[in-house]
Amino acid sequence: MEVHHHPNVEKKGFKEYFLEFLMIFLAVTLGFFAESLREHIVNKKHEQEYIHSFYEDLSNDERELPTLINSIEQQQLQTADSLQAILPWINSKSPANTVYTSLRKMIRQQGIRIFVTDRTIQQIKNAGEMRLLSNKQISDSLVDYYKEVDFIEYLQRDLLAYKAELKADFPRILKSQDYSKAIDAQDDIINPNENLNLSATDSFTINKILIEVSDIKGLSHSIQSMIAELSGKAKNIKKLITNNYNIQN
Repeated sequence: MEVHHHPNVEKKGFKEYFLEFLMIFLAVTLGFFAESLREHIVNKKHEQEYIHSFYEDLSNDERELPTLINSIEQQQLQTADSLQAILPWINSKSPANTVYTSLRKMIRQQGIRIFVTDRTIQQIKNAGEMRLLSNKQISDSLVDYYKEVDFIEYLQRDLLAYKAELKADFPRILKSQDYSKAIDAQDDIINPNENLNLSATDSFTINKILIEVSDIKGLSHSIQSMIAELSGKAKNIKKLITNNYNIQN
């Protein structure tokens, strides 16, 4: 009867098992650190790109916001001053060209969104990557900056409501045939050569118009001041960015 002998299987010692475990552990750990390093490098690259884009947006705001400030000054505040100076003394026979052109100017409005570049804040919000901005002071400043833009836009919607109320009273004081003469075919406000007259100059109508003009003037002044502050904040955030990131002016 043939006898089969089992081959001798050499048992591994504790040291060998430990070395195998150590090698596997080191491989997994190094892989984890390599992946973390790669992710860190990618995130830093994206952060730099976002910061550079924010810097460009803020630079654009610095250039454009003064145009809106000047527009409010000329279209709202100076126009309101003219109306407040003229209307208390006007009568139905007085030339009222300035009233027609001023009221037309007053009901027009240029929203802040036209003058603010918000491409980067929208992009970073949609991607959920605001966390990539490692400098908390800059991150918080940017969030506050665009919150203020939203608030100014909210006030401008209130201003539109005031203007709608004023426009609703135009038939009380303006003649339709003269109203159409204060604008050209390109929708630009003009002062025609002929004299324009008001349809009513009674104290109630004039007083109502002046109250509405005053409301528009007051809110416009507040909005103008906020936009001026916003422009200053854009400049300050740009300084923070240049002090903390490698941004070329």
